[in-house]
Amino acid sequence: MTATKPDRRTERTRTALLRAFVDLVLEHGYDSVTVEGVAERANVGRSTFYVHYKGKEDILRKSMAHPSSNLARILDEDVTPERVVPQLVHFYEQRRVNRVFFNWPIRPIWVRTLAAFIEPRLTAKIKKTAGLQPLLPVGLIALYIAEAQIGLVTHWLLDRYSVRPDAVAEALVATTRANAVALLRVTGA
Repeated sequence: MTATKPDRRTERTRTALLRAFVDLVLEHGYDSVTVEGVAERANVGRSTFYVHYKGKEDILRKSMAHPSSNLARILDEDVTPERVVPQLVHFYEQRRVNRVFFNWPIRPIWVRTLAAFIEPRLTAKIKKTAGLQPLLPVGLIALYIAEAQIGLVTHWLLDRYSVRPDAVAEALVATTRANAVALLRVTGA
């Protein structure tokens, strides 16, 4: 069975819509962005927008998929703090422009988006490790870890703590894994 290639026109349209959305959010704030405005900026019809996205929150979630997947990977044993640093350097370099993504109303949506990437990793850990039992529902643990990760990054960037990205990366890895260990206990060992 051969995998089908993605349609280049579809990919170009999605990319144009995402780029238009992010640009408008950065220029005017999330609350001011409309589906009509995104479609107009991307030079497509409103109905074309809805072919690709359910609405404004859906495109926001899709725009946060890449950074969220990178942060969720911290739960993987092979991810070292050094592998997290490039993402943090990017956040740091873009902090003035992208600060809107670290504040309300976007931040809680980002937390839920990140949690959606974390939850399957936690579930896989539970299935892989005999006797591992979550202390709380896995979805709640994922939300807690996501909030902790984004909280650390947000306060580092917006409160202007002069901490190097490598130190933040080490803290992210340590606290993410410590939270997972604390909330996924081994029983009957």
